[in-house]
Amino acid sequence: MKRTQTELAYLRATAQNASPVGLVIILLDQLILDLKRAIAAMEKGEIETRCAELKHGYLVLAQLEGSLDKERGGEAAENFSRFYSSVRASMMQAHIKARPDMLVRQIGLLLDVRQAWQEVDKPNLGSAATGPASDSVLQPSTRAEEQEPAAGNWTA
Repeated sequence: MKRTQTELAYLRATAQNASPVGLVIILLDQLILDLKRAIAAMEKGEIETRCAELKHGYLVLAQLEGSLDKERGGEAAENFSRFYSSVRASMMQAHIKARPDMLVRQIGLLLDVRQAWQEVDKPNLGSAATGPASDSVLQPSTRAEEQEPAAGNWTA
């Protein structure tokens, strides 16, 4: 889906003003959207689209995992790292077997994690995408052709 300049400006402003937890929520929203698009592509038999959506999902997962502070995050960071690895492995298996049901399961798990992060970020509700990922009209994007240079480093 090609985004308008207005949508891209809105998304950039949202990301730049988001709390660190809000950025995690935005990335989870994007990953969920990628998986939903991959499911739709699987159901239509669109292999190229399925590959592109899953590839983007892997990039989002890499960003989520790269944001973990394993030195200060302790057990929680290790648990998230294992969770992201599990999601990645399930995405790979779903891709190889062309099994949308496997991606649906991952979406459910990601929504649970997203909801937990949203609870953590309640004091900053206005600083991140807060609606359910499935209902958001504007979804964040990190595709190379839609990306601006990062405003700064952040960790979760």
